[in-house]
Amino acid sequence: MDRGETGPAGWHSYRCPVCGHTDEVDLHDGAEGTVPCSHCATPLELLVRSPDQAAVAVKVAARWRRAR
Repeated sequence: MDRGETGPAGWHSYRCPVCGHTDEVDLHDGAEGTVPCSHCATPLELLVRSPDQAAVAVKVAARWRRAR
């Protein structure tokens, strides 16, 4: 199925800047959030810049905030 049939996908990939591990996260279009890296547990800030992009912008979080 392509995205047109199911609506905008919420799954995006990111690469941890600390350990280099690549993972996926479910964020809605334009959403921001803080999640721990599933490999090294570093808190990461994620930002979806475009709903068409599969990857999200990521940086080490200045302070831990749980994504909701």
